[in-house]
Amino acid sequence: MRSWLRRRPASDGAALTLPAVALPAGTGAGTAVVAKPKREPIVTRAELALAFSTLIVLAGVVLGSALVQPPPVVHSVAQFVHLACVVLGLGSVLAVDWFGLRWQLGKGTLREVVTTAAALAVPIWLGLGGLMLSGMLLSPDYASTITLVKVAMVGVAGVVGVLALAVSRRLAARTTPSRRLLRAGLLMATASQLAWWTATVIGFLNRT
Repeated sequence: MRSWLRRRPASDGAALTLPAVALPAGTGAGTAVVAKPKREPIVTRAELALAFSTLIVLAGVVLGSALVQPPPVVHSVAQFVHLACVVLGLGSVLAVDWFGLRWQLGKGTLREVVTTAAALAVPIWLGLGGLMLSGMLLSPDYASTITLVKVAMVGVAGVVGVLALAVSRRLAARTTPSRRLLRAGLLMATASQLAWWTATVIGFLNRT
């Protein structure tokens, strides 16, 4: 009786050990049929639903801004808070992506990237949330295309932020992440930078 013990790398980088398959006596060769392991999704449906729920919050902010007419003093305070939240949120995102760039250049570790992302998650979300709430008091002009683009970019930043947290958790749980997971992380970082910088530039152009 002959048997084989096969090891096959799982899709997320972990090793999967398959049980030995016995062949009938006298059989010179045989083929063991093994079911292909199911790949774990990058994000679950629940995480995806949570990500897009940020758009509901954004819609509420847009509706509120159309109904609220703040006095000049409140408008001035909201401008300062808006700027502070841009610094807080964008600065935190830049810090995370800086550690990611260092890792890509071989000057850091993936563990440092994941740890930094986890530590700065709260400042990032405080910055994004403050950006939304203070923007509601700035009387935005929704008849302007550039303003609508900014609102869309804030929505992208919110959706990507939730998905990036999901990817970070999966990266933290693996010593050798799959290329698929790493590509997802790179995509999230690129989309986040694009959204934050576009919203910041438009905010600067509309500062008056």
